[in-house]
Amino acid sequence: MTSHSAPRTRGAKLTTRRAKETDAWAIKDLIDRYVASGTLLPRTLDFIKDYAHEFIVAVDRDKVIGSVHLDEYAPSLAELRSLAVDPEYQGRGVGRLLVQATEKLATARGYHTLFAVSNDEEFFKRFGFEKRHIPELDLERSEVSRFKGVHAKDLHPSSP
Repeated sequence: MTSHSAPRTRGAKLTTRRAKETDAWAIKDLIDRYVASGTLLPRTLDFIKDYAHEFIVAVDRDKVIGSVHLDEYAPSLAELRSLAVDPEYQGRGVGRLLVQATEKLATARGYHTLFAVSNDEEFFKRFGFEKRHIPELDLERSEVSRFKGVHAKDLHPSSP
C-alpha cells in the first residue's frame, strides 16, 4: 500500500502506512484513550501485535498519531474498527486520511461493503457511509456496540 499525504499542518508531515508489529504499543495507547468513554472496545497488546498487518497508522514524521483496523467480517464484507486519533492531532484531517486509506485497502482486497459501528454518524456520513442494517452483525454485537449505529458504504473492488 502506498502512503497517503495530507497537507502540512502547523509543521506536521502527515502520512499513512501499513502498521508494523513495532507500532503495537503506540496503537494500544491510542485505542486505550477511547475505551473508558465507550467509544472504542479494548484491544490487547497481543491482539494488536498478531494483527498489525491489518492496521493502518497515521504518522507525523516517525510518531504514530492515529490508527485504524480493517477486519474481514465475511468474504465481501469488512469492518473499519478501532479508529483513533491522538487528541493533539484531531481536526487536522488525520481521521479522513485513515478512512481513505482503509477504503483503498478494502477495495484492493475485493470487499464490496465497508462498515463501521459508531455513534458518530456525521463523521462517517462525510465519507459516503449511510446507516444500514448488516444482518451478519445481528448475532455478533457486544453489549457495548449494540446501541451504536452501523454505517456502511458500498465499495467498487478493482478488477483483476
